[in-house]
Amino acid sequence: MSFNKLMKQNIIQTTKTTLKPVLLLMIVTGLVACMPVTTVPIDDNTYYQLQAEVDTVKASAVADAAPLEMKFITDKLRLAKIAKANGDKREEARYTEQIRADIVIAKLRAELNQLNQQLLNKRDEISAARVYLAELEEQLP
Repeated sequence: MSFNKLMKQNIIQTTKTTLKPVLLLMIVTGLVACMPVTTVPIDDNTYYQLQAEVDTVKASAVADAAPLEMKFITDKLRLAKIAKANGDKREEARYTEQIRADIVIAKLRAELNQLNQQLLNKRDEISAARVYLAELEEQLP
């Protein structure tokens, strides 16, 4: 099998691997957008548990990989705090659901960014291999 065919197969396999998380992210986003409004049971500790979950995500690599999602999460956490202070359990439950969904999306975004970086690295390797192959072909009589 020639070098070009091997490289083409590598590109196709890498692209297929990268498309899976993209499709998953699109499906999750669609499902979150179409979800019926449900309520999360709210008690006195719900906000504090949610805040701990958000702090864990902020301390992970996800925060750097998905800054826009982290902004949404932070804004909604602030609104959930206001809802808790006002005693509005319905609003607090709504924000709690949204924040947990946003955390899932942020984690998927981080995974997608990592896979995209791997794809770029593979493309760089392929480019370098092509240059090397061209140099070798020039040396042939």
